[in-house]
Amino acid sequence: MATPLPYPSMRHTLLLLSCLLLLLAGCASRAPVDEPPASQDPGAPADAAYAGTAPDLQSQQELDALVAEVMSEAPPLRVSLQAQHEDWKGVPYRYGGLSPRGVDCSGFVYLTFLSRLGMEVPRTTRELLKSGEKVKRNDIRVGDLVFFRTGPGNRHVGIYMGNGDFLHASSSQGVMTSSLSNPYWRQLYWQARRLAGL
Repeated sequence: MATPLPYPSMRHTLLLLSCLLLLLAGCASRAPVDEPPASQDPGAPADAAYAGTAPDLQSQQELDALVAEVMSEAPPLRVSLQAQHEDWKGVPYRYGGLSPRGVDCSGFVYLTFLSRLGMEVPRTTRELLKSGEKVKRNDIRVGDLVFFRTGPGNRHVGIYMGNGDFLHASSSQGVMTSSLSNPYWRQLYWQARRLAGL
């Protein structure tokens, strides 16, 4: 099993670098604005000299719109949480654990916020319940903590990822994502909290 990295996975880094290279290539391929192309007939009208630049500008605008769409669909926080899931997926649950050999739910929240967001949050579920501010269920957003009552005196915590999913260290399957609409989690849902700084 790979050791979790404190940075987003290479796949996401390569995607962002590819977009940046495409943007730079688009800028570099534009014809100079201050002089006509070498093959232009000196007697031709001035407007015709720059007719070839319009498709480049349109292509660049389409690329800019595509990049904006991709970034709006996957905000940086969500990308970081997805990378954390990829790095830790399947790590077994271990009460009190804080390593790739085993981690508990609040320990996983603690490590995720520390490594992905540079934020130190409380280590225990009890203390996390006292942090931030309570959020209504229909106002939950990416990065909010979601809490569940899993038994008498037992509490479970995960991190909301958007689209109804949350990231957590499950006692039965280890680190994974689950859906709030899953009948099991829907029945046990208790509250959500938003930590300061998110």
